[in-house]
Amino acid sequence: MARGVNREAAVRCGCAGKTPLDRVVLPARERIRSRLSDTSVSLGPDRDAALLPRHDRIESDAEAVALNGRAPTGPTDGGETWSLAAAFAGDRLADPERFSEAVGEAYAALDGRPVTVGKGHAVQVPGADDGALWLEHLRPRGPRRDGVLAANVDAIHGFPGLSPAESLRIAILNACNDLHAVGAVADREVRPLVAAPRRELPADASVATWAADSVPVDATALPPATVEHDGEGWLFGASVRAVALRAPATPSLEPGFGVLLTRPLGGLALYAHGVASDDGEFRERGLERLRTDTRPIAEALAPFRPDPGEPFDPDRHVARVTDVSGEGVAGIGRVVADAGRSLRVEALPPLPGVDEIADAWTVPDVTVETNGPLAVVARPGVLDRVADRLGEIPGSRPRRLGTIARDGPRLSAAPGCEAARYVERAARWDGEPGERDSA
Repeated sequence: MARGVNREAAVRCGCAGKTPLDRVVLPARERIRSRLSDTSVSLGPDRDAALLPRHDRIESDAEAVALNGRAPTGPTDGGETWSLAAAFAGDRLADPERFSEAVGEAYAALDGRPVTVGKGHAVQVPGADDGALWLEHLRPRGPRRDGVLAANVDAIHGFPGLSPAESLRIAILNACNDLHAVGAVADREVRPLVAAPRRELPADASVATWAADSVPVDATALPPATVEHDGEGWLFGASVRAVALRAPATPSLEPGFGVLLTRPLGGLALYAHGVASDDGEFRERGLERLRTDTRPIAEALAPFRPDPGEPFDPDRHVARVTDVSGEGVAGIGRVVADAGRSLRVEALPPLPGVDEIADAWTVPDVTVETNGPLAVVARPGVLDRVADRLGEIPGSRPRRLGTIARDGPRLSAAPGCEAARYVERAARWDGEPGERDSA
């Protein structure tokens, strides 16, 4: 545990309350995939956003059900469907077997028509028993068009000291960050999502007002959705979609590829520390980062992605882009490990002020982010050009994170890298070659 941590002073907000991926979600995902094998329902690839064929228009409908309660009804008409799923998981479901049973049962109830669960997200709700599941069903219609449609759903815990509209704004930008990671920035559409305890469920008119104040001005606002749960605390999120004219490349990762962060780490840490310590300066520093829209950064990365039909060129193109969120730097390590490689962390670049709070940070991973930086993987020469381009973008301060290795543990720290000062589990990163640490 990080030095000086006071667990009672911990502030659960933003992505700091996600259901653990390695311990719960990913093992449950494999159980769910097996359960769905004899149905017309399938799980899409595990990635930042679902990638759908782009058509002239898209139709959608949404529903919310209690987990281990009434089964979802599914799409209201025929045709192939991609669904987004947000699980507001109760305490009982912080276990891969029980999580897979509850969520898998809900997914299996969609059987009877072709449905792909393109993106799922899970967040823990303190005090809830089973929780709730919110689903949005998307059906592309009309003539096929160039490019792909990226879609995502995300939810976070509300921020102490912020109005619902302000928390919702950050949640929307956080959800859009996954779209930006796959290069989808055009024609953004946003459906705000508010989840609240049953006894505190807000009026539709209030939610509509918060949504009007929170959706980016360049995005199309869709009618907001409300979910009730049986636990404590308010959560905010969004389903979002946007067009990518270039489908993201996923070539093999070469040893020697570098990882570049589009800005230093620690925005959520600064904010949460400011709230816990009643320090307005730290709170405002963190809030500045939480409110930053990464769309300009994603647009600056577009020239480094292959054009439609163009082969990937490692001397000109980026090989991966992902965002840093609830998993922190461990999430980048998971992307690298999924490609059969290892990430050697050479520096954990902190935002100004993070060094001052690292020893008192109330969550043992300062790199956990909400609406965090994008992580770009490419050959060093490409990253140099990316850094030069990003240096022209307000809000971007590119910093090198590390280098891809052929094999070894998922994450390791280079000599002189004080990773354990910022990430408690960094002390366990180094292991035997091939070990996949659960950090």
